[in-house]
Amino acid sequence: MPPHPDTPNNSGNGEDRPVDVHAPEVPASVRQAVLAIVQPGDQLWRCPRRSAPRGALGILGLGPRSVVIEWWLLDAQGALIEAFWEQ
Repeated sequence: MPPHPDTPNNSGNGEDRPVDVHAPEVPASVRQAVLAIVQPGDQLWRCPRRSAPRGALGILGLGPRSVVIEWWLLDAQGALIEAFWEQ
């Protein structure tokens, strides 16, 4: 079954969490990029965020927002190596 787009209602609890790079929820483009640079001890994290407001009222911060998933590759000490977005 293909992954469904995240919305404010189905993005889980909205918490950042570690994810196995081979989990079905990881987009193929993100998985490929991570596997090219991952080192032992690194962790991939799924980080749901709200997008910038869109539409005519977006400039005032009032437009509709969606959920955007950022994927963070962290080293063993928790430092950010690279951030990825679904493409």
